[in-house]
Amino acid sequence: MKSPINHLVKVLTTGFVVLVLLSLPLFWARYACEITLEEMMLRDFREVTFEPSGLVPPEIENDPNVVRHSQVNAGMRTEAPLSLGIVDYFIARSPGGRWSNVYRYDRDDQDWMYFDEETGQIVFLETHKVKMPDKTVSVRKTQRYAGPEGISEIADKTLGRFIDPIISRWPSRALILYDKKLRCFFRIEEKTVVKGPQLGDDDPHKPVQIGMLRKNFPFLRLDWEPPMRNATPEEREGRGFRPRAGFPYNISIVHRYHPYRADHPLLVLDESGRIDLLDKQTLSFTGIAGRLPAPESVFPSTKSVTPKDLLAYEVLSLAFNTDRKYRGMFAAGVGREGIAMALAVFNERGELIKTGHTESTDRRGRRNIPSSKAVFWEVPGAPATTVAKYLLENLHPPILSVVSYLTADSFEAASGHRALFFLPNSFIAMKGRDYRGNFAERFISGLWLISPSIILAILLACRVGKNATAVGFSENARHYWIIGTLAFGLAAYITYRLTRPKITLVTCQNCGKMRRPDMTKCHRCGSKWHVPELTPPAWRVLDGGE
Repeated sequence: MKSPINHLVKVLTTGFVVLVLLSLPLFWARYACEITLEEMMLRDFREVTFEPSGLVPPEIENDPNVVRHSQVNAGMRTEAPLSLGIVDYFIARSPGGRWSNVYRYDRDDQDWMYFDEETGQIVFLETHKVKMPDKTVSVRKTQRYAGPEGISEIADKTLGRFIDPIISRWPSRALILYDKKLRCFFRIEEKTVVKGPQLGDDDPHKPVQIGMLRKNFPFLRLDWEPPMRNATPEEREGRGFRPRAGFPYNISIVHRYHPYRADHPLLVLDESGRIDLLDKQTLSFTGIAGRLPAPESVFPSTKSVTPKDLLAYEVLSLAFNTDRKYRGMFAAGVGREGIAMALAVFNERGELIKTGHTESTDRRGRRNIPSSKAVFWEVPGAPATTVAKYLLENLHPPILSVVSYLTADSFEAASGHRALFFLPNSFIAMKGRDYRGNFAERFISGLWLISPSIILAILLACRVGKNATAVGFSENARHYWIIGTLAFGLAAYITYRLTRPKITLVTCQNCGKMRRPDMTKCHRCGSKWHVPELTPPAWRVLDGGE
């Protein structure tokens, strides 16, 4: 009993090591292909611009003095997929990151704001400069503790405990936060804590981010520019600029009102990708602002995107300093693979009024195609790299490719670029996110995409089956190896070659085929192993001295 168990452990251990060692070079080879494709992306693949932006009133946008209409521009800053994971790791854990308990850190003034998980309270460490009677400046440090029930200079249990808070990132005198477990918004001011209405169990709202809505901001740029007019000579001189011929100095007709002001609604991102408006005074929802846009992928999908489905996103609300009225918002998002982006404009009622995607013309310049497809086929040299990427994906174990298809939406977008065993950004996973048609049709299409991998696994399984028969494996053992090779392909085949018995075969006297000498019967014909009987001779050699 001990020997079969030891052999099974040896096979499984060897198989895991082979799978890891095989997956590593495949990962780096796919990484090189993705880097090459991203470097080939042209500039028009990366940007979306609306002019006019759509949220400026016509009486301002069409002013006779306007020399340039308002603009909203979004652009992808493509980087290496692997560096994305490293950057995202440190950004998320740095002060202010979504996985950090430090909400604000000012090294110069030594001001801190963080969540103390042990006490369940928000801790404020602040530095104040006080002018003394003798005109000297004294530096004083104060510390406050805030909980759901109040705020104090002493950590007290009566203040209550926050459990899973998320906070607004806008700099403001009042801190707005939401606790996922308590299902309630709070506003923490200098001396008071205001609690908003608790969301009921049947309330569909599940906030994941409030205030400054962005993810992986180094990889996405979203800017809005107001309408511009020519400055008068007096204005140019007053601003310290000398007018030059052909270089007019432009001045904004309106200015953006900063969203961290108390009377500006707060944007709240829901788990579903919807964006709601929150009144900062009542701490209750006042309406829908819009939702995250869905970039076009290789295989079109009608499914709405969630925050985890996007590699990067950014949302920009708009209000003017003239009337401070909320005008609407702009939202941009980068797809999982980092090769497509969408930009959407929503008015003050949350209605979509403009949407655009990164795209380019085909080689003949006849039609526009999404950047998610153009990057693979329309750039010189890209088709060869695309084919190489596709073939490398088909060297991956077929069973893991199928799991990648079934779990295409389960992985967070950034983590997909760091995947070793599952391939959330492979072509079959892209097909797995295509929700057109029924499941059977989609699944068959997915299997067709990995047909080279399946064919390779079948050929290797046939070789394993023939060799296992020749080596003398039992029928059950042969079946296990064939099934394993069909599932894991090249990794299983290499494991078999490393762990099969190392025995020199001999010719069977009965059937003439090669058989194992360590078995009592021939595994080909079943005949017994006949060993010639050694009969001692009747004579013997004696010492010649006798």
